[in-house]
Amino acid sequence: MLQDIRRSRRGQVLVLVALGMVAICGMMALAVDAGQLYFARRFMQNAVDAGALAGAQELVGTNANPTGNPASARYQAMQETFKSLGLTPTNGSGSSFYNATPISDVVGGYTVTVSAPIGYDSKQVKVTAQKTAPTSFAKVLGIATVLIGVNAVAEAGTDPKTYALFAFQSGGSGNTILDDQNGYAQIDDGQDGADVCTPSLFGTSVSNAKFHVPNPNQASLNVNGDMTVNQASDNHALFTFWVSPVAFGSGIDPQPDYFGPDTSSITPTNPGRTHIAPGNSQLIANYTAIGGSKVTITNSTAQDYYIYVPGKYTQNLSIPWNMSGDAKNSVYIFLNGIYYFVGANLTTTGGYIANTSDGLPHYNGSDGVTDLPAAADGTNGVEFVMDTTSTYSASNSDLAGAGSVFFVAPSLIPTGTQHLAFYFPKTNTVSGTVWSETFDASTSANPRYQVWGTVYSAGASSSMTLTGVELGPHNTIPYNGLAGSAAQYAINGEFIAPDLRLQNGNVLGNTPGSTATCPAPGTIVPGTPGLLVQFNIRFAPAPGVNSYLIQ
Repeated sequence: MLQDIRRSRRGQVLVLVALGMVAICGMMALAVDAGQLYFARRFMQNAVDAGALAGAQELVGTNANPTGNPASARYQAMQETFKSLGLTPTNGSGSSFYNATPISDVVGGYTVTVSAPIGYDSKQVKVTAQKTAPTSFAKVLGIATVLIGVNAVAEAGTDPKTYALFAFQSGGSGNTILDDQNGYAQIDDGQDGADVCTPSLFGTSVSNAKFHVPNPNQASLNVNGDMTVNQASDNHALFTFWVSPVAFGSGIDPQPDYFGPDTSSITPTNPGRTHIAPGNSQLIANYTAIGGSKVTITNSTAQDYYIYVPGKYTQNLSIPWNMSGDAKNSVYIFLNGIYYFVGANLTTTGGYIANTSDGLPHYNGSDGVTDLPAAADGTNGVEFVMDTTSTYSASNSDLAGAGSVFFVAPSLIPTGTQHLAFYFPKTNTVSGTVWSETFDASTSANPRYQVWGTVYSAGASSSMTLTGVELGPHNTIPYNGLAGSAAQYAINGEFIAPDLRLQNGNVLGNTPGSTATCPAPGTIVPGTPGLLVQFNIRFAPAPGVNSYLIQ
């Protein structure tokens, strides 16, 4: 009887082992199928990634197509996707098939769909691919096929531009850059004269029509570095680093394809400002920084602090705000993020304004910096997007012989071109001056105006005005506060619009420089010019950025 029990138990064990082996073999079979499907999906994902990147590169502006070539983008996206799959698309280059969007093609069991251009900025390409894949062992479980689907979205890069200033309007006999010759001023290619005899290719100054500096008997405008002027009349007092005459070029340079951030979901609308009285600290309740942290500002001065936060502004913003009785020497702090103006103007006529914790200039080495945390979306500077009929105007008319503006543009931003401090999109319809800085430093060395970033207006009929505020030669070892912030350029990055107006500023202490002797070594006597624009590669939109995946 005992032997019968043992035999029965051995039989049960064999049954359990057999059932276990079936289960193990089933799991192994499913694992084999899962591995095959994973590698098939990875193969397809690599293909659509390559296709999206190839397509987006065709949306980068060129001389022939400043806004890119959408039909070519769709072809390249389709071609590169199928090429990566070891196949050839049905339609070749130049086919009318690529004139529409979206388009789909089926080759070798793969269905590939391309949509371009898409996105808020019309600079994106989306590629999707699908394939029905057979299973090997899962069939025994009733799963004969599995649909694999992948997608990729790529953003176009930017056309490589490295300007100090650029007026891109062309045609006719207009003066796309006009200098008032009121004192001596300077534009620099970023080398501070080190390339006096062999100008750098960076920091070029370009006018697609005239660069109008007409009177040889008045003060001159010094331009350090290469320059292209397409209509060479009335430029008698224009020098290239004190070397005359200027070598004039030919050929029209296309408008840059820099673009702003996605503003579709920017909130809040017309956020209130926070007042911090002298000797007080306050948490800024209506602002959240990166990582969900909050920001507290401490006012250890005798001046009032007013704190502004990013958002959508549909009402004019004036600083000082006299309706609330602001003192004209108050401090105005803009926390980091996107300031989106829609049909509203930003006007400053006094005060000390910055995106720093004390409203004054801050530096790291020779560069301006913000000591405030990045916004919740990662934007680590301020960008003013001026849409529809919005304009910007800055002066020190309420604070004669004083006043300061110091803005640092973001080097990191979720969408759009980096290093834009002010951006006027094509949807800004103002015909005339959209951006104006007219500080008066003719009787005092105290005023400060510094933008560490690029100022760009894409509007077809817009103009921008820049005035010399600080006296050269350029100081490359500044330090925090007003005293250590002198001798800086007004714009550190690029200054670009259809039409530019330069006012030398007749800055207190202006003297001319002398002509350099070339070939090298050239003898440089810079004088004390008003510092207008210096190309700074660390604050210019990244030149020649390749297309990149965003999904």
